[in-house]
Amino acid sequence: MRKQLLSICLPLLMVISVTAAETQNTGMDATQRAALHKVNVVRSADGVDVEITAQGAVSPRLSEMNSPSRVVVELPNTTLATSQSRITVGTEDVKSVRIGSDGATKPTTRVVVDLLRNVRYELAPSSGDKIVLKLHSASRQATAQPAVEAPKAVPQPVAVSQPAPVAVAEKTAASQPSDFVFVEPSYKPKDEAAEGKTVEPSARASVAAARFSEKPNFELSPAASAAMQGGQVQPAVNLAAEQKAQMQQQKSLSGPKYTGEPISVNLKDVDLKDFFRLIHEISGLNVVLDPNVKGTLTIVLDDVPWDQALDIVLKNNDLARQLEGNVLRIATVDTLRKEAEGRRAQQEAEALAVEKVTVTRFLSYAHSKDVVETVKKFLSQRGDVISDDRTNAVIINDIPAVIPQIDRLLTQLDRKTQEVEIEARVVAATRSFARDIGSQLGFGWGNGTSAAGGASSVGTSPTSTFGIIPKYPIIGTTAPSSTTGAQIPMFSNLGLTSPTSGLSFLNASSNVRIDAILTMAESRGLLKILSRPRVVTQNNIQALVKQGVRVPIVTQAQLGGPPTVTYVDAFLRLTVVPQITSEGTIFLNVDVENTTPDFGRSVQGNPTLITQQATTQVLVTDGGTVVIGGVIQTQNSINVSQVPLLGNIPMLGNLFKRTSVSTSNQELIFFITPRVIQT
Repeated sequence: MRKQLLSICLPLLMVISVTAAETQNTGMDATQRAALHKVNVVRSADGVDVEITAQGAVSPRLSEMNSPSRVVVELPNTTLATSQSRITVGTEDVKSVRIGSDGATKPTTRVVVDLLRNVRYELAPSSGDKIVLKLHSASRQATAQPAVEAPKAVPQPVAVSQPAPVAVAEKTAASQPSDFVFVEPSYKPKDEAAEGKTVEPSARASVAAARFSEKPNFELSPAASAAMQGGQVQPAVNLAAEQKAQMQQQKSLSGPKYTGEPISVNLKDVDLKDFFRLIHEISGLNVVLDPNVKGTLTIVLDDVPWDQALDIVLKNNDLARQLEGNVLRIATVDTLRKEAEGRRAQQEAEALAVEKVTVTRFLSYAHSKDVVETVKKFLSQRGDVISDDRTNAVIINDIPAVIPQIDRLLTQLDRKTQEVEIEARVVAATRSFARDIGSQLGFGWGNGTSAAGGASSVGTSPTSTFGIIPKYPIIGTTAPSSTTGAQIPMFSNLGLTSPTSGLSFLNASSNVRIDAILTMAESRGLLKILSRPRVVTQNNIQALVKQGVRVPIVTQAQLGGPPTVTYVDAFLRLTVVPQITSEGTIFLNVDVENTTPDFGRSVQGNPTLITQQATTQVLVTDGGTVVIGGVIQTQNSINVSQVPLLGNIPMLGNLFKRTSVSTSNQELIFFITPRVIQT
């Protein structure tokens, strides 16, 4: 850090010493100065050659600077006779070439080569009026021979408490030239000023060095003072490393805000105008200062982008900036605020004084009544707008300055709306299964004095015993005849109403009769309904597809009036609202409803309605398909009718029971495919 501070302070001392020397040589003839006329950049096979064309005797001095890496060619006592200020090179080693002059009485012209990386360079002997700076490519040098690492310079300790001699300051400044131009401050020691003594120019450098090396005036906290007294001083290098790590972390999170070239400055009680001259030299922008800009500046910055340093100085001094092209205007905040208020007041006054005009704009795609509310927000205080629905036109009455803005707005609003084709495939599947098994058992026994058998109230056997006349009639049986035979009373009557298959067993004698009947039925069903409705709608406009029946609902008569009939929709309804995104995808707002009447269950003769509904929002690519399912209904039922106790006997109990099994499964699936129609 001390080395960087010294690199900023010592050029100032060099300028002061050079100024003192120039004061003694003011009688020098201006005709003895050389002039730089042209700078050319030539790309060679070995790298880049910078050709400097000058008229007169020149003594070039070559030096190198770091952070950032630069090569500087100084031409003392040389004026700048060219309008060139920057040449963009753009190679892998060289970024650009800058030309400038310090504008002093004995001017020094500099040619600064901004490097992207360190390269080997040399200044070729001058031939005639041309000087050539050869910059050898680092990549070609690496492939030609191994690079020899130069010995690193060991930094020497700098005594801050004592002022550096003038000779050392001039030597250091000559070895590390600076692009910064400082205005010589007029220092006057306090004791000599009180005595009325004048300071000789040769002593100004020593005074300035003393001012830059004097002890700063600040106070330490009690904890820091105690740590210093105890010998536990925290090294400043660790604090700087921690701050740098925090800055890199913040930069990685928030992204780079400042993109200017990093600079390091150490200034004390410097005029603000001199600082803005420094910004002009670094940025290349034309700087214009407001007359109200004044004050002094004390700042110490290390490796800070120049635009960030500018913002810091502006904020501390209540200043603001305006950039128009390559001109940077700096003024106080109050001045810029008053200018803005004045411009606004002028615009309002012009708006009140100018005569209004009336224009009519006819729309093609947008509805005039829909755009009126939007247009009103862009009118002036005197403006008004109405819509004509018959001609779909917008009538605007306002000042002429507002009309072009309204026309641009209407052009953006009156645009052809994109259309979306929605193809839906509706699949309704119904699966059903039913199985019914029943049994009937009848028997009778009698010997004339006693009899046993089933009960005729349960039922009689459907099978007649033709030709068999019982010797002893059984109680509860019908009178036998030769044509009908005897009927057997039923012990259990659990037969099916509509059987599809059956098996019977009959045994009849004069005393005993037995009749057993087994009936069975089974059915399976599969129903599939496929429909493919297709509809075209505009962007953000609802599309509706429905199919079904209207169920009549009869309301009983009241107060002697006739009954009324109303119809309720039992539809399969699909509602879709498409929205085309800027990425070309389609956002769908889908609402599916399936309502069916259930005539098996009714209230006062009116069937109940079974409703299935699904609402969702999905994002689909153009031409992609989205599946909306989940509308599933499953019914499983088992009904058992049996003879008490006997029906619980394993295996044998099946002869005394009836079992009915029923399964129903209904599923509704929607396949929706949206496509953007290119019109």
